[in-house]
Amino acid sequence: EVDVQQAADGVLVLLHDDTLDRTTDLSGAVAEKTWAEIEVADAGANRLIDGVDYAGEGIGLPRFEEALARHSQMRWVAEIKPNTEDAARAMCDTITAAGMTDKVLVGSFHKDALTHFRAACPAVATSMHQGEVAQFAIAARLGISRLARSPAVAMQVPIEASGIRLAHPRILNAAHERGMRVQFWTINDPDEMAMLIELGADGIITDYVP
Repeated sequence: EVDVQQAADGVLVLLHDDTLDRTTDLSGAVAEKTWAEIEVADAGANRLIDGVDYAGEGIGLPRFEEALARHSQMRWVAEIKPNTEDAARAMCDTITAAGMTDKVLVGSFHKDALTHFRAACPAVATSMHQGEVAQFAIAARLGISRLARSPAVAMQVPIEASGIRLAHPRILNAAHERGMRVQFWTINDPDEMAMLIELGADGIITDYVP
């Protein structure tokens, strides 16, 4: 599961944040820098991982196309972070060029970005955007999920959002009846993982992959 930002020159970069400040030795918005400026970033500079300092170890930010090429045997969940048509089309072009249309599930919080992606890449599976999740969750809790239309094949959701518990049997059952997968983020607590597995979650997104 990865997050995809877009540089000023159109290059897609794997990074959660809109800016470089928190996780690299550079600062500023990704969207305002070219790939040439971004590729020199030290992505091991700003935090310890299990007590180990990775600063200066040559850890950089990968391009999305590079990551797909290196791990073409893997299945991916990729989130479009920018809410722009350009980013959505670049995602489509990159996935198609990599021959990965049947191995990547694309999602976004943003309705516009996902609408543009679905139009450009109808062969690639998508998950629900934030508005679709809210509509489906409320409908499922009320027992009328059939009225919540979406081309999505999956949901990536937290346990709870906006006062609605998404880790709820009615929501998972309604999703499964439609053939949709339900994957929860970001789950780092073993007890929460066990609860979600018991509930029937199809996937768990965590910061701590064994």
